[in-house]
Amino acid sequence: MLAELVFVNGTVLTIDDRQPVAEAVAVIGNRIARVGSTDEIRGEVGPDTRVVDLAGRTLLPGFNDNHTHPISYGLGLSLIDARPAATPTLAGVQEAFRAAAANTPTSVRNGWLLARGYDDSRLDVRRHPTRQELDAATGGRPAFLTRTCGHLGVANSAALARAGITREAPDPEGGQIDRDAHGEPTGLLRETAMRLVYDQLPSRTRAELKDALRAAGERFLAYGITSVGEAAIRTSDELAAYQELAAAGELPVRVFTMMLIDDTLEALAGLGMRTGWGDDWLRIGPAKLFQDGSGGGRTAAMTTDYVNDPGNRGITIYDQDGLNERFARAHEAGFQLAAHAIGDLAITMILDAYETVLTKSPKSDHRFRIEHCGMCTPEIIDRMAKMQVVAVPQPNFIYELGDSYIRNFTEEQLACSYPGRTWFDRGIVAVGSSDVPVVDCDVLRNLSSAVTRLTATGLRMGPGQGVTIEEALVMFTRHGAFASFEEGSKGTISPGKLADLVVLSGDPRGVAAEELPTLSVEMTVVDGRVAYERTG
Repeated sequence: MLAELVFVNGTVLTIDDRQPVAEAVAVIGNRIARVGSTDEIRGEVGPDTRVVDLAGRTLLPGFNDNHTHPISYGLGLSLIDARPAATPTLAGVQEAFRAAAANTPTSVRNGWLLARGYDDSRLDVRRHPTRQELDAATGGRPAFLTRTCGHLGVANSAALARAGITREAPDPEGGQIDRDAHGEPTGLLRETAMRLVYDQLPSRTRAELKDALRAAGERFLAYGITSVGEAAIRTSDELAAYQELAAAGELPVRVFTMMLIDDTLEALAGLGMRTGWGDDWLRIGPAKLFQDGSGGGRTAAMTTDYVNDPGNRGITIYDQDGLNERFARAHEAGFQLAAHAIGDLAITMILDAYETVLTKSPKSDHRFRIEHCGMCTPEIIDRMAKMQVVAVPQPNFIYELGDSYIRNFTEEQLACSYPGRTWFDRGIVAVGSSDVPVVDCDVLRNLSSAVTRLTATGLRMGPGQGVTIEEALVMFTRHGAFASFEEGSKGTISPGKLADLVVLSGDPRGVAAEELPTLSVEMTVVDGRVAYERTG
């Protein structure tokens, strides 16, 4: 059978150790049929074959962003943009709210004004806004401003009133309501305290959720991303939105889902669904929970005080018994386990829980994951290597959030933060991801950050932990497939695997790591179909 799509005359980085480099690839249907030289592959060309002349460009496996929030990403595209690049000043944030208040009818979202993306460490005032400062710009309408990390947010007075957050309101378990010297809420809510506001927002319709997934998918494809991990399915409607798009053949990229243990696990387990259920487009992934918060926002759970915030060691969501019980329940129901943990205390508690689960119910190839896995220690590394725990970091945290980490942690702590070099050296599988919309999902920027460890201001965070460009590419391809038990079908350019491919304007091995973001994604192929092609 002749090929339907071929790529010739380029550099093919297969990420397959058996044949690391080639010149050409032939695709039949949705599978890679042959990998070899241009002369060999030209023999696969027929009258109906689409031939892509790479002309020296580089072909790679489609990128796998293993930890994302596609629904939040898509929905966020319609929110007030409070990211530092758009609104670097407090006055700019206020003006953005004023404009939204003037131009958005009160019938939309029950009058709520929502923004996302501010970073207090990069805002001109170098602090969080207050409720009074939002009040001055929101005209009495309820408003909420979410920090870039998604673990803190600022509510104005109207939003606090709707949520019942008064001077007398207690802190919820796993969260904190910040208060001024007189005990009055400042507007800043940390971790689970944000749910008090979120619970007041009107639910998104399933149509809105599907529109958000389509919008996020367009962005993913433009970055060469063909597979993503959805890091938090909270409701049946969210899972149904994915299922309906997949059934209609409209899911833009391949997805595996992380089911939150306290929200969706019981319903799925009752139906006999577990990790691996689904197909090549949509499948159930791990059971997950959140154990702490944000390193940049100083809510990550640490064993010592933050260097610039004496008395603060962050927030833990569950105690050890709570972790052990939830993970044991998920493990017995047949789920891979995953946890959000950034601080060294949170990571240690997760490892303790994993060890308890595996002691009671051993499983050799468990691939338990720690999402983020930020502030490691030598003891943590030793335990991860022994237990074969998978690390799922976000290299772009270093570029976009690294300056706040440098302020919040000591040099000794940073030397083992998101320790890519150490993970590779110790045989720990490190997986590439972005956590978008927390930071951008530009894979080329992520690759650069993994190698250089440079922050946006040019500082180097934990400089000894940089990986090679070849290792960074493995993180965003082969290791991503491994982390979701899909290495048999994707992650490398190998005969028989899914034809998910990306064409870059140049060879990422041939440019300085700092210059990787100057390369461009020229084409993205999913399931043997050209899903994105750069124009102009």
